[in-house]
Amino acid sequence: MNNGMNKLEMLSLLAPGTRLREGIDNILDGEMGALIVIGYDDEIEKIMDGGFEINCDFTPEKLFELAKMDGAIIVDSDISKIHYANVHLQPAIHFTTNESGTRHRTAQRTAKQMNRVVIAISERKKVATIYNGDITHRLRGITDLMEEATQGLNTLERYRLILDKALGNLTILELDDLVTLYEVTIILQRFEKVTRIYKEIENYIIELGVDGRLVRLHLNDLIQDVEEEKANFLRDYWNENNEEFELEEVLSRLSKLSDEDLKEFEKLSAILDYGKTYSILGNKVSPKGYRVLHKISKLTRKDIEKIIDMCENLSTIQEATEDDLLEIKGMSKLKVKAIKNGLNRLKLTMELEK
Repeated sequence: MNNGMNKLEMLSLLAPGTRLREGIDNILDGEMGALIVIGYDDEIEKIMDGGFEINCDFTPEKLFELAKMDGAIIVDSDISKIHYANVHLQPAIHFTTNESGTRHRTAQRTAKQMNRVVIAISERKKVATIYNGDITHRLRGITDLMEEATQGLNTLERYRLILDKALGNLTILELDDLVTLYEVTIILQRFEKVTRIYKEIENYIIELGVDGRLVRLHLNDLIQDVEEEKANFLRDYWNENNEEFELEEVLSRLSKLSDEDLKEFEKLSAILDYGKTYSILGNKVSPKGYRVLHKISKLTRKDIEKIIDMCENLSTIQEATEDDLLEIKGMSKLKVKAIKNGLNRLKLTMELEK
């Protein structure tokens, strides 16, 4: 389980409310130090020297008592058993470490060599540091985490307002068929910024464990419908001349951009397969209509796909007569009326809110 554990899995393992976190907090409260290795197998045995075989069920109380000895404590990967205590670890010295204390240097080298979670608790500094392969993470208290999560929520709220205003302006331009690639890249940048703030707050929530419930509720309110609207936006403006649209692939390309890359609109243009030159940003582009049509409640996903298959873009959908739309299989007079009224109402609403 621990081999290859990512940061989110690691944070979940150590979140408040878990037995491991309770044991660590007990050790910190008791002003003691400890070295805890998560995961026991033949590989860890190769760097173990001495110690006592415990082989007992894991409890926070037992972890606390065993921390009174100087050596490492070896715990099962699912935190169900304590296998050894008072173990001297001998990781290879060619694994680099930037730590100064003996316990932390051993922990970091062991984590790198064994590719697993190792926890070093400092008696003097009263902090716990988690090493997981090449990852180093300082375990933070609930108060600090809540403060950072609250700041993150406030930032997300501001960015969500900016995004919503930009999307309203984009909708007006779409319905007037006046969108350029420049406006598209601005929106894409703002969508991605919101996504990144959201993911950062997700990390806080995982690390908060049972104490993150209220943060989660607030986050869900702020992020509601954003991912779906982002997906429809990407479908709208994907350049299908070169290759077929794959949502996960496009999202993966976006995630690989650095924060500095997000400032360069030509790189965002390349994400949508329009090329990577600044000169094309002034080119007019037409949305297919996914994002706008999803705002019309009478239409199903299948309806929207059929409409776009026939009309190809939003401009043609607007120009289509009721008879044209009725030719689409499964399209009733009620749905056609909903499309016509919905598009007119949407434009009026956006202009009033502008």
